[in-house]
Amino acid sequence: MKIVGINIRKLREKKGLTLRELAMNMSVSASLLSQIETGKTSPSLATLKKVADALNITIGSLISDRQESPSQIIVRADERQKMDRGSKGMQMYLLTSDDPNKQMEPLLFKLEEKAGSGKETYKHFGQEFILILKGAMEITLNDTNYILKKGDTIYFNSSTPHSFRNINKGETEALWVVTPPTF
Repeated sequence: MKIVGINIRKLREKKGLTLRELAMNMSVSASLLSQIETGKTSPSLATLKKVADALNITIGSLISDRQESPSQIIVRADERQKMDRGSKGMQMYLLTSDDPNKQMEPLLFKLEEKAGSGKETYKHFGQEFILILKGAMEITLNDTNYILKKGDTIYFNSSTPHSFRNINKGETEALWVVTPPTF
């Protein structure tokens, strides 16, 4: 996780912010931010999101070991970056290369039978689009359940409390596009 601290410091300095200014913008202590930048502690996902929002970038650009904007516009199937943030039975893959200027985040979700986001709904800023590529998924928005099968799509505001789960006997795959980008 040392690369995260290096990237935060580089991006903070590039924007002309002091450690204290960035910490204040994030509502965290300057001490915590300093420990993250020096690699003495690893930030939580929530803290990474605060840093990304404060610097107006994606989490992906914080965790990347690439030094420049990507010249790679194609991501081959065997080169997809797997995200380790999914719950048990769920795998998420980035479908684009790192780009600090991207406006959306397309992801491939693979869910084993009964896998999903959990019983609790969650919400956040942004919008989401989902296309079911294989299998079937139940999406809950507020208290309404929607059953999506192969080829079906849904588009909703992420501020609506939502959850999802695979209801297929076997694996379900979905193309998931989130805006603004988070990873």
